[in-house]
Amino acid sequence: MSMSILILAHATDWGAESVASCLAQRRGPHAVRLVRPELLSLASWSHRVDAHGRASTRLVVPKMEPIDDHEVGAGLNRIRYLPVPRFHRSSAKDRDYAGIELQALVASWLAQFGSRVVHAVRRHAIVTPTLPLQQWAAAAAACGLPVATRTFSTSPRALRLGSASARREPDDRAVPDGDHHSGSTVLVAGDRTGGELAATFGQRCARAARLLGLPLLEFSFARCASGAVITGVDPLPSLNEPWAVTLTADLLESIATQSRS
Repeated sequence: MSMSILILAHATDWGAESVASCLAQRRGPHAVRLVRPELLSLASWSHRVDAHGRASTRLVVPKMEPIDDHEVGAGLNRIRYLPVPRFHRSSAKDRDYAGIELQALVASWLAQFGSRVVHAVRRHAIVTPTLPLQQWAAAAAACGLPVATRTFSTSPRALRLGSASARREPDDRAVPDGDHHSGSTVLVAGDRTGGELAATFGQRCARAARLLGLPLLEFSFARCASGAVITGVDPLPSLNEPWAVTLTADLLESIATQSRS
């Protein structure tokens, strides 16, 4: 049986659009299902959990063919928010409740795909994947990646002293001027990496991604006096470059092939 690839992405997500187009060219237009998160609250859901905790779902999105979970070989979750347009005239309390219910439903649906979906909700039990600084920084450091120095304190006096010390004794490990988007990136897509600094940091970034349990990550670097330091890790990479689109499409195809075997 031919397995489809499901992509959940907002209309402004051009990277996901490019991945969907790439996969459609490879597998045919009917093998890729691109669903807008805005439509999930308008869909008809048949979601059942049996006595053994196994879930099965059939989803009918307006103007689309039904989606049965057993027909999905791989999924790419790019959901950043889940609106509930049916409740836009309701009270704030009712909108909040509807939003919580939809979050739980979509999380349960994605969780049943297991490792077929990027990123697996069973390990990161929220619809929109997040990666706290302390978590990625610890993983990056453990894998030998140069992490930009940051100061954390609840004391304003300590922060002032730290700033004064930094002015007196410049430290080339400190976060460089400008945000991390002005630097270079390394994209990890499964076991493969790409980007300007992939030759230097790719293997270590891939190890950090495995440690974090997230197969698709964008590691951002900025320049400083001693070289490059990592300043951010994004579980929802932009996928603006053609090579990044190709790597992501390859990852999803690999997952779909494993699901079929």
